[in-house]
Amino acid sequence: MTRISEAVKQDHARIKSAYRRLRDTDPEARQPAQFIWELDRYLMVEDLVVAPALDNHIANGGKRHQRLSDDFDSMNAKLRHMQRFDPSEASFDSALSAVWVDLEPHIREEASGDLGQLEESLSDADSEALGKKYEDIKELLQRPYGKDGVPDARTLSAILEMPKQELMVKLGISG
Repeated sequence: MTRISEAVKQDHARIKSAYRRLRDTDPEARQPAQFIWELDRYLMVEDLVVAPALDNHIANGGKRHQRLSDDFDSMNAKLRHMQRFDPSEASFDSALSAVWVDLEPHIREEASGDLGQLEESLSDADSEALGKKYEDIKELLQRPYGKDGVPDARTLSAILEMPKQELMVKLGISG
């Protein structure tokens, strides 16, 4: 089974890859939906699984949980800002770079610190149970969508604007 740190790091790799593809694609041919959905889905699952685990299992976990929530809010706001621009506009590039300014240190800090501390505080079985919960929730978010698992713009907006508690109810997740 997959440990929680492995599940999160796999998502980090997927997000980095989607970011690089978007950044490096000819501006006229860019399709930002895949990057937006990869990052948004990750942020939602992290907020539902990783942040509470840090809060419950590591010293100063509450402070780190708050930092993750702040990262989540900042990246979401920057993604919403980025969506206002056509991918061929220079403003889109600036907005994409602004997302990366928050995302890159978030990934680095989590991979080099938070996940290691979390793993040290968990038994193998607990880490695997959290990894399964992480993957299960990610799958629930993925399941109803079409090509490449990316929701259409209307559905994506509805999911992203939904309050966390309402999303948890719709996904059948208890706090």
